[in-house]
Amino acid sequence: MAFLRDGRALIVLRGEINHKNFSLMDLESGVERLLTNFARDFIVRDFDVSPDGREIVFDRVQEHSNVV
Repeated sequence: MAFLRDGRALIVLRGEINHKNFSLMDLESGVERLLTNFARDFIVRDFDVSPDGREIVFDRVQEHSNVV
């Protein structure tokens, strides 16, 4: 999770172990809004939020190996 600059909301990475999406949680109202809808093979490991709160930078894992 990461708090936004104003401290009134936070960005959370929620979901199953290998499939997560970003949500915005308003701390005053308790309302949670889904921000992304990634495909099941889209794996996010870590993230950060820009200082102005407008962008999320994240680390993605792709497992497409052709090693035999």
